[in-house]
Amino acid sequence: MATEKLAIDGGAPVRTKPFGSMWIFGDEERRQLMEVMDRAPKEWRGRFKVNEFANGFAERHGVKYAIAADSGTGAVHTAVATINPNPGDEIVTTPISDVGTVLGIIAQNAIPVFADMDPDTFNIDPADIERKITGRTRAILIVHLFGNPCDMDAIMDIARRHNLPVIEDASQAHLAEYQGRLTGTIGDIAAFSLGGKTLTTDQGGMVITDDPELARRAVGFTRKGSEMDEQMHEMLGPTSFRWGSSRGYAFLGTHSPMTDLEAAVGLAQLARWDEATEMRRKVAAIIDEALYELPGIHIQKVAPGNKSSYYVYGYRIDEEEAGVSTEDFAKAVQAEGIPDCHGAYIRGMPLYKYPLFAEEHTYGESRYPFVDEQGGRRIDYKNLHLPNIERVLPTTGTVLFRNTYTEEDAHDIATAMRKVALHYSAAGG
Repeated sequence: MATEKLAIDGGAPVRTKPFGSMWIFGDEERRQLMEVMDRAPKEWRGRFKVNEFANGFAERHGVKYAIAADSGTGAVHTAVATINPNPGDEIVTTPISDVGTVLGIIAQNAIPVFADMDPDTFNIDPADIERKITGRTRAILIVHLFGNPCDMDAIMDIARRHNLPVIEDASQAHLAEYQGRLTGTIGDIAAFSLGGKTLTTDQGGMVITDDPELARRAVGFTRKGSEMDEQMHEMLGPTSFRWGSSRGYAFLGTHSPMTDLEAAVGLAQLARWDEATEMRRKVAAIIDEALYELPGIHIQKVAPGNKSSYYVYGYRIDEEEAGVSTEDFAKAVQAEGIPDCHGAYIRGMPLYKYPLFAEEHTYGESRYPFVDEQGGRRIDYKNLHLPNIERVLPTTGTVLFRNTYTEEDAHDIATAMRKVALHYSAAGG
């Protein structure tokens, strides 16, 4: 069966005009930023925009507390430090994520214990979470990968039976919904990245929780280990609060503040957040329809009753059925004028295959905390094998979504992906 010649082979590309920017910036961003600059001579580093932004973030999620941080990595680190693991404690998590998900675990001298994935949703497999729990397990840290909610009922059931807190890394899952509930509001504490995500502050992060003691420690951790006094519970409204005075250097903390300049951008973006998320869902639906039942093309499954927020659009290539590898598929789609299509996520390697883990490059030559002070090995990543991940991840590609996408853009992306898929499957058949 003859198919249309691909652009990568000299044919006409599907699209020749550029896409829009990743985000929409305008007069509201300028107004918010100028408020910071106008007040800077007297209130530089006053945190008035940070507080306003955190309150708005908390209100949008229907939680009591939101604590701003300098990055998503900093937010996850704060969440981990807030549950206060002992050195050598284990935290069960996924190795399919940016390394920022696990750096905070290691920085607290705890051990990431990796669980396998569900090959359909690409998310952590609850059954394997439970298999990885030991007497040293201190918490479960899950990632809603690509914006697709994890199976939170199963995860929370496991956590409650084993008396473990759940940390949600919702960095990729802004305004995603699990059975009508926003991701980040189901576990005990959650972390968000605001650097390059649907809502952006350039760099930044946020921690949310309904637990006042977790909130109190999270604030103190981000303020160089300060112990916040009881005045922090003075309420100003349903989600707003005033942090009281503190006793500094009370415990080991860090300094990871968001700035008023970043928060000013976040406040402007907050007003566009829902609209951008809905457009991403429309774009995904158009691509879903174009790729439905194409040979060898498998899209990330979203469970009934859930809503992904599509930080990226995830797809998987079965090379034998599709007649093309994930990398070559992405290159061919890019040649059709779609620069946002990419090959294997995190280079197709789970985190435990990177040198940080496989070669134990941590503190000096100590290999701590993977190896204890007496030289005893706590975990061996080099010989770890998670079969679903090692089979699926190298074939998992993504399309990075933009807030400026239109339905016309979505149809061009879908047409290009379908064109490439049909060409290779026909050639292989």
